[in-house]
Amino acid sequence: MHIIIKRTKTIEEYKELHTRIESLAIKVFNNHKKAFGEWKEGNVKKVWLDNDKTLCIEYQSGNWWHYNEQGEWW
Repeated sequence: MHIIIKRTKTIEEYKELHTRIESLAIKVFNNHKKAFGEWKEGNVKKVWLDNDKTLCIEYQSGNWWHYNEQGEWW
């Protein structure tokens, strides 16, 4: 999983954000995957926050989704 983090001011802020994003990405990936009988998107390829600080995950298929804190995707 490649996590992209921009605009942090300190290494501590970076580390905290990295941990939070990684944890949330794993959680929402597992929930999204469970919603399908057969998951065809592959594993997580890249994770980032968009300009609105919404979590985005790209999968090995090249498809990506936005996720909120509740694990809902669009």
